[in-house]
Amino acid sequence: MPLYRVPTLQTPLDLEKTPRRVVIVTNRASSSLEYIGFLQVFAETTFFLEQSGYCPAYEVEVVSRGKGCIYERNGLSITASRSFDELQGSVDTLIIQAADDHDECLHDKQFIDWIKVMAKNVRRIVSACTGSFILAEAGLLDGKPATTHWAAAEDFRARYPEVRLTPERIHVKSGNIHTAAGVTAATDLAIALVEEDLGSELARRVAQAMVVFMNRPGNQAQFFGTSTQSVTEHRLDAFADYIQEHLSEDLRLETLADHFNLSLRSFNRQFRKRVGTPPGRYIEQCRVDRARRYLEESTATISQIAQWCGYETSDGLCLAFERNLGITPRQYRNRFTTSLKTEA
Repeated sequence: MPLYRVPTLQTPLDLEKTPRRVVIVTNRASSSLEYIGFLQVFAETTFFLEQSGYCPAYEVEVVSRGKGCIYERNGLSITASRSFDELQGSVDTLIIQAADDHDECLHDKQFIDWIKVMAKNVRRIVSACTGSFILAEAGLLDGKPATTHWAAAEDFRARYPEVRLTPERIHVKSGNIHTAAGVTAATDLAIALVEEDLGSELARRVAQAMVVFMNRPGNQAQFFGTSTQSVTEHRLDAFADYIQEHLSEDLRLETLADHFNLSLRSFNRQFRKRVGTPPGRYIEQCRVDRARRYLEESTATISQIAQWCGYETSDGLCLAFERNLGITPRQYRNRFTTSLKTEA
């Protein structure tokens, strides 16, 4: 095995005598990467603590809704040896993975009631990906901010309108409840939990060892944008169609109102009613969405793309990207163009 040379921790730690008990509750539809991400972060934490002469800070175990194989794909299988209702003793941190494909766990009253009871007795409760649906079903997120996988955000809002969903966030903390977006966001959140418990230096060492960001730049919006729903749902509306077909042209609201033979006030009112968002906001969303495709698929300069999307200068496009995605066009291109690079 290669010899790993890692620095010892410089910040003294006052660890509890007994490791914190972490229980991961997994489901048959849970991503293996989420599961392994949590396990690996806690394992790396133990490694760095041992290298510096400390005892482990975490004791991790896994339960599920039923025993046996809960994940199997391409030769990889994950087996749960205990069911959730067999769990005994106190728990420090309860981690809930994604809901299953057919919502079986959400309709399992015994399971949801168990989540409610556990939430009252643990120091911290955590969800990854659509595990937030389970917390919401148990009523634990009512009136609180939370996040989930961006692709499930619309469904989440429809089911749980009482929750203050922020799907652009990678992970959200509200009191002792943490929610994370999908898949690799579980690793981001696990590192944040280590920082909360054991300090920034150890969390930084873990992130560096796993070759991930301690604090990922940007937010979840960079993966899906904010315009997807608006652009796809209103393609048959005359207002929306005209805007999408003339994005590089003059789309000032006065110009649009004149084109449709309406007063500015009537145009604004009708647009909001038919499309569901203010016209200025919709125009910006469409332009950002178009620019994203150009950045992903072309080698055009950012100034050229700005002009093709209706901005007089690249500054306008940059401001729109910052507002909608939390990153610049250049950063977006660097992150979402080809990863295939050849070194001479």
